[in-house]
This record gives sequence, structure tokens and C-alpha cells, in this order.
Amino acid sequence: MDFETYNNLIESTLAFLGLNPAEARSSEKGQWVLYNGDTEIYIDMWEQKSQNAWLYFESEEPLFIFQVISPVCYLPTVNTEQFYQELLHNNLNMLYASYTINKEENVLAVKFRRICNGLKQEDIIEAIESIGFYSETTYKALMDRYDIAKIEIEEN
Repeated sequence: MDFETYNNLIESTLAFLGLNPAEARSSEKGQWVLYNGDTEIYIDMWEQKSQNAWLYFESEEPLFIFQVISPVCYLPTVNTEQFYQELLHNNLNMLYASYTINKEENVLAVKFRRICNGLKQEDIIEAIESIGFYSETTYKALMDRYDIAKIEIEEN
């Protein structure tokens, strides 16, 4: 399948969920932003143009990546070792999601990423719902113990 086919699958899934794909689109093709209350959920799809050491296989066919990611909070400045240990422990129990840290932006996020081959509407729904759930519950679970700040929704 090609980029347009996967793009259309994602957009039809958003419509199936009762969302307006045109309103969710970002400025770049293959990018969408969803809002669940004060939680932002980013959906990205792109072609992996070059092979690299982090790909666990090689492909002669075009390779497309599907990602759902949601920023949770800014990283704490106190009890960081305990914070990271808790994240690693929680990571073990998460389904369709894992934590990632962007040190440059000082942000904790929850993400799901997979290759598009075999991607179905059910997979997209599961990823969106899972990331939204873990983003919200992670913040609520950690906010009091670590004095973390929620990331404010970006104004368009």
C-alpha cells in the first residue's frame, strides 16, 4: 500500500470515531491533532525513507510508520530517580503504549508506534484510545507525588 491509502485509512477511522478529519489535520500531510479535554493526542504517519540501525529488518518496499503520541507533563525537578523508576515499572504493565522522554523539551509523553503494514481501523482506534487513557491517568497518578506541571494545549 502507499502513503495515500494509509492516510485515507486514518482519516476514515477518525470519521468513524465521530471526528472531523479536516479539523484534525495539521499543516503537514500525515499529521493530525485530537483533543480529549485538556489532553492533546498527535497522530503521525510518514515514510521511513532510509534504513538505519534501529530498524530491526530491511525492506525493499516503501516503509510507512504510524505513531500516536501524547505529551503528559513536564519532567519534575525533584525525586527524579524515583520518578524514572516508577515510569519503568509502569511501562511493564502498559498495553499499546510506552513512555518516552524528550529531554530537550523537558517532557514526558506516552507513545504508540508501529509499521503500517497490515494496519487496520481497529489498530488505529486501539492506539488512540490507549494513548489518551495512559496520558490522562499518568498525569493524575503522578501529579501530587512529583509536583509536575501539565502541558497546556497549544493555541492554533
